[in-house]
Amino acid sequence: MSKIKAFNIDFNWGFDAAGNFGPATPGMYAAADPEEHVKWYADLGVNVIQSFCVSYNGYAWYRGSSVAPVAPGMAHDFLPEMTTAAHGRGIRVMGYFCLGANRVWEAAHPEQVHAQAPMWKLPLTRNYLDYFCRSVQDALRKTEVDGFMVDWFMPPERNGVWLDCDKTMWRELMGERFPVSGTPDAATQLEFERREIERAWDALTGAIREVRPALVWVNSIWENSKPLWEGHRALREMDWVLNESHRLEQLDWLERQAGPRTRIIQNMGGGGATTDAEWSAFDGERFGLYAFVQADPVTTFPDDTEVNRNNIARIRARYSARIRTFNA
Repeated sequence: MSKIKAFNIDFNWGFDAAGNFGPATPGMYAAADPEEHVKWYADLGVNVIQSFCVSYNGYAWYRGSSVAPVAPGMAHDFLPEMTTAAHGRGIRVMGYFCLGANRVWEAAHPEQVHAQAPMWKLPLTRNYLDYFCRSVQDALRKTEVDGFMVDWFMPPERNGVWLDCDKTMWRELMGERFPVSGTPDAATQLEFERREIERAWDALTGAIREVRPALVWVNSIWENSKPLWEGHRALREMDWVLNESHRLEQLDWLERQAGPRTRIIQNMGGGGATTDAEWSAFDGERFGLYAFVQADPVTTFPDDTEVNRNNIARIRARYSARIRTFNA
């Protein structure tokens, strides 16, 4: 079974013309050339490219999308062409979806958005899961991706705010009316949210089975979310799971929680500079390796910063320049 050597040039975010950093505007990276990107990744030495089916802004990276709107102005049919080029080099391609936020859905359904939440904003309602799963199925039917990362696989940051759709979900998942006090106790809320992500997991995996086999790579299991995932069936069933944090001590906890076939992958690039101590502590024999860097909106390749240059150099030193066909 090959070691996972993955990388992503991140199209989720970017600087606008005024120099403000935030979610990428639709079409920000439309000039990206998939053939040139695959060459860049191959030169780095990856055997897994993490690309995009639908990015955080809610736009699809393949022209045939009939669920999510297509990213405007794409110079190429990006994801299908990237997948063809990568497979020709023996490189696996994993797409991307964001479960906890989707700016297209949020604009269309403001009543189902926790606007006060800084990051994951969306209750995992039945109609949102229907939209999300139809988008997943559409990508699986119209591209040859090997699977995809699901980012922000989390309930929304409610922080004491309960929307009408949350209260409807409470009845569905807990089998009882929402508490008349308006504020569930912490233990009961935790159980509700564990059921919320379990239903989302079952909907997602059921949707995949209806189309074709595909790997599911989950990101969003952090130190503060351990109670949500402790002993959770979904975590045992995941194909791949990412520790995006640079807290390598979390890997031991993930090993105890993951299933026997789950591949655990450590982020060693995105989210800031990595240190010599972190690299010394990383066990590449036990865990897969991943990194991501912010893209430059002009070149669509890694933003040329000192942190990115140093992280890429460390990754290049770890990844063989010779690509091995993935046989996991």
